[in-house]
Amino acid sequence: MLHNNFTKKIVEKYPTLSLNERKMCAFIKMQLSSKEIAPLLNISVRGVETLRYRLRRKFELSREDSLTSFLSQI
Repeated sequence: MLHNNFTKKIVEKYPTLSLNERKMCAFIKMQLSSKEIAPLLNISVRGVETLRYRLRRKFELSREDSLTSFLSQI
């Protein structure tokens, strides 16, 4: 995988993330748009937005915090 160290770090910090959530984090770190991520995960664009929302809750980010910035720091 492209971000092998990233995957290890995210699993260590957040062991409750599902496989799809970890994939989503990697795609966000690669700065892919929701439209680009949707076919990769075989879900709708709305499904990607829902998954982004759930990740923000799990990472305890506010609406003002950038998910992309947060993941790039890991």
